[in-house]
Amino acid sequence: MSVLNGDVDKAKMAAFLMLTTPGTPFIYYGEEIGMTGQKPDEDLRLPMQWSADPFAGFSGAESWRAPAKGFEETNVSSQTGDTSSLLEHYRTLIALRGSNSALRTGEANLLETKNTGIFSAVLKDESETLLILANLTDAAIADYTLNLSDVGLAESAYSVETLFGAEQAKDVAGSADYKPFENLQPYAMVVIKLNPK
Repeated sequence: MSVLNGDVDKAKMAAFLMLTTPGTPFIYYGEEIGMTGQKPDEDLRLPMQWSADPFAGFSGAESWRAPAKGFEETNVSSQTGDTSSLLEHYRTLIALRGSNSALRTGEANLLETKNTGIFSAVLKDESETLLILANLTDAAIADYTLNLSDVGLAESAYSVETLFGAEQAKDVAGSADYKPFENLQPYAMVVIKLNPK
């Protein structure tokens, strides 16, 4: 959050990209609630902010370091159950990654989007094919298409199931250019499962 100047939308996007692309995710404690950190090293992380209670709920006694300013608002307790919070965003993505093998071990193919503000990839394994789509900007984008011709999809139509995201995507007809949504909202993040018809 320090690097992102406290921008929660960008923090959510960073979490989305980390948890929906290849590699082993690494979450430094407090990142999932938006804790900040700064040099010197001992200030990179202060005590975990569990609640708005004294000492941030970290301990019943004063800890070796005081909690960060703002812990009364930024803590696990205040974000738990709030579907718009950074913590619940992480929890949802971690559960999605745990239940979809292609997000963990699938072969990744980056897609041409014809728009530098959009990231997209197809992740495939023996059991599923997932399309990852993200609007990296703070503006809606309508001018984009996804080229699916080089990702090894069969030349057939696909039904789609939106696993993560606010809208249901359009079905895929063949492997030509695909536009799942007319507009991608600012910082839209979508995971779509492609099911051969």
